[in-house]
Amino acid sequence: MRSGRQRKAMQFYAAASDITDLATDPGDICDAYVTLLVHAGIAAADVLCCASLGEHAQGDNHVEAVALLGKFDADRAKDLRVLLQVKTKAAYSHQRVSVSERVKVRRACDRLIEAIEELVG
Repeated sequence: MRSGRQRKAMQFYAAASDITDLATDPGDICDAYVTLLVHAGIAAADVLCCASLGEHAQGDNHVEAVALLGKFDADRAKDLRVLLQVKTKAAYSHQRVSVSERVKVRRACDRLIEAIEELVG
């Protein structure tokens, strides 16, 4: 399970970078970019939980996922919360993600990806 979630985390993360490289105007793909980063971060959080706690949150209740990750690393749990706070706006609403939200999401996702690279290689 852990290796599969790690592959997904890295796939979403790479895809987010790829679409910004291909976009004529990064603002046009901002919501897709952020959605990919959110999915990368969720998968990374699962990897961290599996590697450190032997379990990961399952289901739609993201509050449980944040709490579980917080048992291992409170700072990374905060990063996951940042991602989840913008998930609905980026993926499901008519509103566009702001530039500041995009920057916050990227930084939070970067830290989660770095954490799995440090923990499991």
